[in-house]
Amino acid sequence: MNNKKLVIVGDKLYTIEEFMPGPGTYAYDDGYIRASQVGYLKIDLGQRLVVVRQVRGKPNYPKPGDIVIGVVTAVSDDIAFIDIIQIEGVNSRSISFSGVIHISQISEKYIKTMYEALRLGDIIRAKVLNDRSPFQLTTKGPQFGVILAYCSKCGAILRRQSDDSMFCPICGSIEKRKVSIKYFYK
Repeated sequence: MNNKKLVIVGDKLYTIEEFMPGPGTYAYDDGYIRASQVGYLKIDLGQRLVVVRQVRGKPNYPKPGDIVIGVVTAVSDDIAFIDIIQIEGVNSRSISFSGVIHISQISEKYIKTMYEALRLGDIIRAKVLNDRSPFQLTTKGPQFGVILAYCSKCGAILRRQSDDSMFCPICGSIEKRKVSIKYFYK
């Protein structure tokens, strides 16, 4: 059975209770089978085996310094999780990537809580800081931050009011974000 999912080194694939590690994988101390190479995930249900088949050619995955576009999938007081959907300058996305932003990487200004900068569902523009998954991201700098945000109350697209203030034209709600100068709606 081929899942047609492309994975990168270190990605969690399955637990060792579910399957056995096969070629292109390894079992880690945390109980997960992880990818040991970039490739396509293959599951052999008959033998209960996880295999990663090596990719031919060089896949496109984020590198330090790359600019990415992502969707905020989870937020806590000091960290946000991002689903990276595009690498700027790369025509196609062939791998699913996860990113993480720590509160210290949001802005040069003091941010008390991550909720002042990012909210669930926001579309952001960020820079990649490392070369492995989960990719550490930063939104420091005026060109980085939220490029599209939705109202937490009614779901309408928020309009930029000032550097870090946004308002909803439908319900009148005012919310804070770390807004990029590239925000779509002004």
